Amino acid sequence: MIDEGPPTRPRAPRGSAGAVGFQALTLTAGLLVALGVVAVGTAVEVTSRPQFCGSCHIMRPYYESWQKSSHHNIACVDCHIPPGVTAEFRKKYEALSMVARYFTGTYSTNPWTEIDDASCLRCHERRLLSGKELFGDVLFDHAAHLSGMRRGKSLRCTSCHSQIVQGSHIAVTPSTCILCHFKGQASGTGTARCTLCHSVPDKVIRHEALTFNHADVAHYGMDCNWCHARPAGSDGEVARERCVTCHNDAPRLAEFGNPELLHRMHVTEHKVDCMGCHVEIEHVGQPRIEAAATACNTCHLKGHSPQMSLYTGVGGRGVSPMPNPMFLAGVRCEGCHLEVPGQSTDVHRASEISCMSCHGASYRNIFLAWKEGVLSRTSGLSRQVEQTSAALGEPAPAALADARFNLDLVSRGRGIHNVDYSYALLRRAHEDMNRARAARGMASLAPPWSAAPYDSPCLSCHQGIEENVKTIFGREFAHAPHVIRAKLDCSSCHRTHEERAPGEVVRFDAGGCASCHHKDEGADCLACHAGIKRTSVKSFRGEFDHSLHVDGAGQACADCHDLTAGKPARLKQDHCAECHQ
Repeated sequence: MIDEGPPTRPRAPRGSAGAVGFQALTLTAGLLVALGVVAVGTAVEVTSRPQFCGSCHIMRPYYESWQKSSHHNIACVDCHIPPGVTAEFRKKYEALSMVARYFTGTYSTNPWTEIDDASCLRCHERRLLSGKELFGDVLFDHAAHLSGMRRGKSLRCTSCHSQIVQGSHIAVTPSTCILCHFKGQASGTGTARCTLCHSVPDKVIRHEALTFNHADVAHYGMDCNWCHARPAGSDGEVARERCVTCHNDAPRLAEFGNPELLHRMHVTEHKVDCMGCHVEIEHVGQPRIEAAATACNTCHLKGHSPQMSLYTGVGGRGVSPMPNPMFLAGVRCEGCHLEVPGQSTDVHRASEISCMSCHGASYRNIFLAWKEGVLSRTSGLSRQVEQTSAALGEPAPAALADARFNLDLVSRGRGIHNVDYSYALLRRAHEDMNRARAARGMASLAPPWSAAPYDSPCLSCHQGIEENVKTIFGREFAHAPHVIRAKLDCSSCHRTHEERAPGEVVRFDAGGCASCHHKDEGADCLACHAGIKRTSVKSFRGEFDHSLHVDGAGQACADCHDLTAGKPARLKQDHCAECHQ
């Protein structure tokens, strides 16, 4: 027999059921793969939209802050996913993990993310980071902060741009800048130098009764710290308790005292916001007693010294608080108590030089007027109080004790620390003294000083001017008759500082006085010109002695001078010929 080999399986006829089943299976698998690809693509597309991020309630605050930010036209994934395919898959895996934790209830209500510098630099190219730009009044250089080490640390974009600050997504965090520049630095030194970030502004500052032109800073060589100071308080320390908000294992907590490791892990590698660990440092705060006292608070602590009480405008009895405008502007003790050549360095005494160092030479007269005015009022009232105390005997009424308290506060606190408040305390002390006298049936005493009968902004600096005697146009001039008796406002004779020309004192020349003083032909000339008899003046006939002619020859002013009302006085030269050849 012929061996024909093993029997072969009969081939299925074309179009049989087996072939159709295999083709259907292949088609179904392909379809499923295609649907899977479409589903994955759709999922990638949907999950890449910001609206998907905001659909989760724990992400809602971040989503809303993004909508209000300058990045509101940039999709979340453009920043949160760094360039590269691997980063895309890694972030999608993290997102799916978050979804899974959300549905299983194992999620955290404080989501965490890290923005890579590469994401920022996709839009903010390095060439844009190599220049300087103005942030507020600070000229900031990105290159200096992102290249090299800053105080031993490698900074990242999110070191300064926090992930969410006061509702603004990825905004600049000034508190971080202040922390880095001020921690461990004395004000005005090292990285805390004012001019490192701020240029001296060329503008006039008006605060309360204080007007200050910053252009004087360079002119007089002023120190920023005289006015602008970091208040006492935090130095940016890290509370150990803050570590446990993120870490709960002993080995990590044991590294608390290793700042190099902590900054490398938190700042450089994981881009943690500095303020998540450090206590905020106050840059320049509102004036407080502690801020004003600064290094002087060893003795002058918390306002319990008379000097600090006067400067801050508190502590008197029966008088509302009246802080010195300089205190409100943030000027500390060192702003006036300067180190002056020739003075002892143990105690820096303030003088007229202190005022002149900021406000110019013209403030010398103001300082001396303040000093003399406070001394004169204090001395005069002290005599009245002692006289009253001796007359009343013991026990004295309580009002007299209040008068003594306010008088003592001005005297011991040196009233020039706050002239307005000192004058208010002295007025109240005088009222209390008279109240004590009235309680015992004694007559009141008049104030031992004069006072302007009106309020004027000029008197915020020129307190006591009504008692001053000056010289103008070669003649002695007393303010009292003009301010107190005639009640002339300062603007009657003077222009404001902004309006007056350099060197101007009054708004008119010597003839301007005649508009008031020469309108009455019968006026007593010697009421203004009393000093004329004590001096000789030059005339067309040589030295002229008024005393010889007025007292000796009995000549009247009108005999020699034309005193026509409203016109400057004019010498009648022809009258001289009646006596002199």
